[in-house]
Amino acid sequence: MVEEQEGRQLIVGVINVDAQVRQEEQYGQRLAQAETQASVDALTGVRNRHAFLEAEAKIDRLIAEKRQGPFAMTVLDVNDLKKVNDEKGHQAGDEYLREACRIVCETFAHSPVFRIGGDEFAVISQGNDYARIDALLEKLDARNREAVRSGGLVVAAGMAKYEGEPTVAPVFSRADHEMYENKSRLKALTGGDG
Repeated sequence: MVEEQEGRQLIVGVINVDAQVRQEEQYGQRLAQAETQASVDALTGVRNRHAFLEAEAKIDRLIAEKRQGPFAMTVLDVNDLKKVNDEKGHQAGDEYLREACRIVCETFAHSPVFRIGGDEFAVISQGNDYARIDALLEKLDARNREAVRSGGLVVAAGMAKYEGEPTVAPVFSRADHEMYENKSRLKALTGGDG
């Protein structure tokens, strides 16, 4: 309301914000897509190391707040990737990694799978997969024994359960140690070089 000579006048202004709203929505969609791409491994399509570090930080916060439930960390390593790369080329090595990833994802169907390094994966199991973790590892071990007999793809694995540690790091470290123990046993059976 403004005072004019003719009396009080109501001034109404209309602004079309439709274009601005659309632009902000598109920006939000592009940002969400970029965040997703930043957390996904381009070769395998699973979460990447960046996503793993974010998940680890979240669990560390929950541990500090005494709100973290039981979980298991499984560290996995693809045997003989170097041999495949050397003998058949990197394209074959990439396919070998994708196949290994498929095996890991099928084994841990209800847990997030992360590619944390060249031929290393990590899985954080809670809920149903946590309750069945020993059976899942036995399933993978049986698959590995068959792969050793047939000359197929072998994925070494080590698992550790959260036992009240102050952070995820010691759980990961124990799982990693178990994976290297498993890798050594599998190499002894296959004669592979890693």
